[in-house]
Amino acid sequence: MGSPKSGGVPRAAHVVLTVDTAELELAADALRQSGARAIEERHIGNAIELWAVLGDSAASTAFVDRWRERWHAGVEMVDLTPSDTWKRYSEPVIVNEKLAIVPAWMSFQEKERFPFVVSIDPEESFGLGDHPTTRIVADLLCRLMAPKSSVLDMGSGSGVLSIVAALLGARRVLGIDRAIGAVDVAQRNAERNAVGEVTEFYQGSSVPNDEQFDLVVANILAPVLLDLCEPIVRSVEPGGTVILSGLRSDRREDVINRYVAGGCHLAEDLVLEGWCGVVMTKQQ
Repeated sequence: MGSPKSGGVPRAAHVVLTVDTAELELAADALRQSGARAIEERHIGNAIELWAVLGDSAASTAFVDRWRERWHAGVEMVDLTPSDTWKRYSEPVIVNEKLAIVPAWMSFQEKERFPFVVSIDPEESFGLGDHPTTRIVADLLCRLMAPKSSVLDMGSGSGVLSIVAALLGARRVLGIDRAIGAVDVAQRNAERNAVGEVTEFYQGSSVPNDEQFDLVVANILAPVLLDLCEPIVRSVEPGGTVILSGLRSDRREDVINRYVAGGCHLAEDLVLEGWCGVVMTKQQ
């Protein structure tokens, strides 16, 4: 993407939406549907700002024109110099006593404390590991995934959860994401963590060849979880486990009810910072 320059510094157009909590999922999904590969949340008082790059200034302006009547929306030009990027403020994520997720550009002095350390660079994809939903699913994988499981990661983004599953001993992990660029990012991260041989990443929104897995994780927004209920349930073996996250706690019942109607029963759920993780078991 060509970026305008100011004083020789490359710049990129960012869409900025200001929404309340009730509109957060819808706004984030609208950004993703328009091509955003990563969305940054900034909490400003009782409101939330969503920052995303959609490709170029024209795409950003078109998005703002479409949605400005529903949300406060604008376009900001942001310098891309390393000193101004979000990477400066990234920190290692301690998921639990077993697992840490560390930005690839950082040194981690406490590496020896953890049996599993994931090194991740999301580039422009979602999944540094610090979002509450990623931490929820990573922790559940540590507790629930049996060794030698086959795992499907729907909405794999940077590949962080696929890599966690592989490091925990999965025999095969398939990550699927509809963003074309995310597949290459995830594969690079898998190779960085020496799990490239057991991971595979695929661009799309459905499982090829109707394959079934012992465990399926889907860390995506509630509207997408609802839309993909049938293919997600179909992709898990009878008696297998489905871990769902990406939903705010106020959408918990909607998602649970849809998956119960689809042939699962609730095994566990938990909330972290207003975000919910749900564990379902597919009926035999």
